[in-house]
Amino acid sequence: MGRIDLIKIRQLVQQGRYLIKTHARKRIAERGMRESEVIQAILRGNIIEETPDAQPFPKCLIMHFLRTDEPLYVSCASDGQMVYIITVHWYDPDKWIDPWRRRR
Repeated sequence: MGRIDLIKIRQLVQQGRYLIKTHARKRIAERGMRESEVIQAILRGNIIEETPDAQPFPKCLIMHFLRTDEPLYVSCASDGQMVYIITVHWYDPDKWIDPWRRRR
């Protein structure tokens, strides 16, 4: 598999061809997010991690600074026809060195 095409992911989302998985819906509610913020992150954010060999579809982590410069992360996968939003979370300094790099 090649690189994940962020332009294609954005096009699919703009066309309404996305599905927010049950887990992501729960996290959106638990973390005080709005669906519109998640979509904004996909449309304006940048890919900071890629897993092109993930199964069943290639996935990526998109980060976008939202609200008062708070990083919002969206994990999503795509089969080229749909975007599947897997989970979402805010920046957690216990898990991240900075907004772009995870602690290992």
